[in-house]
Amino acid sequence: MSIRRIAMAVGLITILLLSATPAMAASTESDHRRQRLELACARVPNITIRVEKVLARINGDADTIGSIAWLETKADDARENGRDKLAEFIENRIAVRTERIDVLKNRLDNLAEAAAACEARR
Repeated sequence: MSIRRIAMAVGLITILLLSATPAMAASTESDHRRQRLELACARVPNITIRVEKVLARINGDADTIGSIAWLETKADDARENGRDKLAEFIENRIAVRTERIDVLKNRLDNLAEAAAACEARR
């Protein structure tokens, strides 16, 4: 066999291998995306439950530990006992939790959209 034929054979084999590689890479990439999407869809219900629990705790009554009403009671008690810095610290926590309510409600809306998209995908 001549060197010219060997070179042509090697060239053809290289072209065939290089043209097949992107197709194989695309299929593995789509498989990887599909797996990631399935994992994300599986997490949506658990995250929804966790966000709802946090919202329930924040909006709870004065007997619910961690609620805004509970913190307000603690701040009032601290002011009555002359612990103004502690009361100010607790009021800052109340402000942060109050701001967090909107974030959590937006997150619930996003999770509902994600759940609908996952359901439509099936």
